[in-house]
Amino acid sequence: MRKIVIHSALAEMRALIRGMLSDIEALFVPIASREELFRACRAVKYDLVLTDDVEMLLHDRSAVTKIRGVESLPQIFVLSHNLSEEGAVALLAAGVNQIIALPVAPERLYGKVSAPYSDLV
Repeated sequence: MRKIVIHSALAEMRALIRGMLSDIEALFVPIASREELFRACRAVKYDLVLTDDVEMLLHDRSAVTKIRGVESLPQIFVLSHNLSEEGAVALLAAGVNQIIALPVAPERLYGKVSAPYSDLV
C-alpha cells in the first residue's frame, strides 16, 4: 500500500487534499509542521509528499534531502497559489518532482497522485 504525506500548516488544506484523494487506496499521513515532516520522513519510507510549503523548499536548501535522504523517493509535489516562473524553476532544480497550481480540479490532482511512480519520472 502506498504511503502519502499531506503536509500543510493549515488543517483546512490538509483536509481538502485528503478529501480530493478519498478514492485512492493509500495510507495518508497528515502533518502540520516542518519539523514533524522531517522527523516522519527519517522514520518511515513514504512514496509521496504533498506540500504547500513553498517557502520551506525555496529557502532551505537541505529540505529535499531532509525529506528524501539520498533516494529518489518520496516524490515531492508542491501545491501553490502564486508561484513565479523563477520560483518554479528553483523548486524543480532543488529536486521537486511536480508543481501543481492551485486551485486544482479534484480530477487533475487525483490523476497526478494516482499515477504509477514510473509515469512520473
